[in-house]
Amino acid sequence: MLDRNLKALFTALLGLMALFFVINNFVNLDRAHGSLAYVLSHADHVAYPKTFLPSLSPAMAWIPTIAVLIAESATAVICLLGAMRLWNARKDAAAFAAAKNMAKLGAGLAIFTWFGLFTVLGSAAHQMWQTEIGEGSASSAFTFAALGFFTLLHLGQPEAE
Repeated sequence: MLDRNLKALFTALLGLMALFFVINNFVNLDRAHGSLAYVLSHADHVAYPKTFLPSLSPAMAWIPTIAVLIAESATAVICLLGAMRLWNARKDAAAFAAAKNMAKLGAGLAIFTWFGLFTVLGSAAHQMWQTEIGEGSASSAFTFAALGFFTLLHLGQPEAE
């Protein structure tokens, strides 16, 4: 029972983390967009001034801004729904096993958001590590992606009966 409770708790925490990020991004929407626009413009990229991807204008930077908001929102909703399903099914092994799918999907979305969008596209493809703002985002994205990975790995482990 402890394993099931912890899986529900960790999934809920992952969902709350995503929810808090997306709320703060909406509250500071101009700053969130401005940060992405700055990084994706390739301004102040001194070490590697050229990339194979074109720089984005502030207007075009709304596309990745919206993508991040959608990905964080989906992560929050799916993780919180997954946590609720895990919690409600914690007393029945078969029901709990079935409820894991939603939680795993939520953890997978967290990995997609912070590993896929921020680390792969932002840090590797757009070389955002070259600026202070980009480096902060890249470092934090690693932590958040790792939390998604750890949660997904824990969800995949069998529970002690």
